[in-house]
Amino acid sequence: EEAYIETGVMVRSGEFDGVPSDEGIGKVIDFLENKGWGGKRVSYKLRDWLISRQRYWGAPIPVIYCPKCGAVPVPEEDLPVVLPEEVEFRGTGESPLTTNEEWMTVSCSFCGETGRREVDTMDTFVCSSWYYLRFPSPDTDTSAFDPEIIKRWLPVDQYVGGADHAVMHLLYARFFAKALYDLKILEFDEPFTRLIHQGVITNHGAKMSKSRGNVVNPDTYIEQYGADVFRMFLMFMGSYTEGGDWSDEGIQGMYRFLNRVVRLFEMVEANPPKGKEVEKVVDLERQCHYAVKRVTEDLERFQFNTSISRIMELVNMLYLYIKDVEPADQNTSKLTGILHMLIQLLAPFAPHLSEELWERTGHISSVFLSDWPAFDPEMLKSDAVTVVIQVNGKLRGEIEIEADADDASVQKAALAHPRILKYTEGKEIKKIVIVKNKLVSIVVK
Repeated sequence: EEAYIETGVMVRSGEFDGVPSDEGIGKVIDFLENKGWGGKRVSYKLRDWLISRQRYWGAPIPVIYCPKCGAVPVPEEDLPVVLPEEVEFRGTGESPLTTNEEWMTVSCSFCGETGRREVDTMDTFVCSSWYYLRFPSPDTDTSAFDPEIIKRWLPVDQYVGGADHAVMHLLYARFFAKALYDLKILEFDEPFTRLIHQGVITNHGAKMSKSRGNVVNPDTYIEQYGADVFRMFLMFMGSYTEGGDWSDEGIQGMYRFLNRVVRLFEMVEANPPKGKEVEKVVDLERQCHYAVKRVTEDLERFQFNTSISRIMELVNMLYLYIKDVEPADQNTSKLTGILHMLIQLLAPFAPHLSEELWERTGHISSVFLSDWPAFDPEMLKSDAVTVVIQVNGKLRGEIEIEADADDASVQKAALAHPRILKYTEGKEIKKIVIVKNKLVSIVVK
């Protein structure tokens, strides 16, 4: 009785019979293009944008209603129109500006007759559609923005926003840029070169809302654990673009990790390195350069959770080094340098703790004024292999180790992996099977 509009398989479609319908759309378009009968085109379901609002907050609409001339624009020399401060908010549905008769009454810019101002203000999206042009030059008072500064700073390198803005703010911002580009005012027609949407954090699998009673109050957790713990857990709990489900146990785990970092520095302060041991510090140094490489790459991709995992791996390796090598034999300069790089890697995630550790390790200026650590590609050129780790038959992580490393070293690295610790802590390890250069299989009970 009606058309079937869901996905399915194409039938009675000639050479396209049996093709899944969502795949068939592209194939049919390609077919029509090859025949010269048609092609693809992006179309928008555009509608007029009613920008007037009966609100006080908003850009005034610079129009005067004259009894003789009708609707006339406010002269350029009288711009901008400034909102009055003396208004009443009556809740009647009318603009609060109607309550200031003195502000509303104004002379017509053409004939001088007494007229009245437009009392509606513009939709706030009008302002947010071009704020990226104003922000680089907020002190400019002779024009909307400084063209020379715009050339240096724009377009925006990275736009971060929710997917719910894609059809409003983002689309409007692109309209403004394209219109100004067509008018030769801008040299670019796309305001943002890269877009990332953040995910949604849920609680018990549902979006947080007061009606559900599942809202997490940040102040409660910041008071208990500190801002750094709360911040890091939000970044670690899942992919940035996908979000994740809130977990009280998870934030406690992050609290324990940052305390572990503090204890690491306390251990070194209590027993500072004094020697020049070489063999084991080379592996530690290689792990540090590997962490710098991966954290840098993951940060640029907004993969904060994996960035933090790399830092956790480095902390575990530092603990193993300090445990295995006596302070009298620890390489003084190498270990100190690695600890400083650890603080720099941690700084974007835990800024307050990192600043304190940076000062405690002898630095005078802020860690955020230091150069981001660089990795040495030569340090990573060893014959390294990636080994996957299974716990009870399920893939739980991977490590990069030196090819043909002995089983004891591989086992130690696997058990120190932060994700593996999650599945082995408090449990009895029944068996560990190592397939050289490929696999570590851990059986726990």
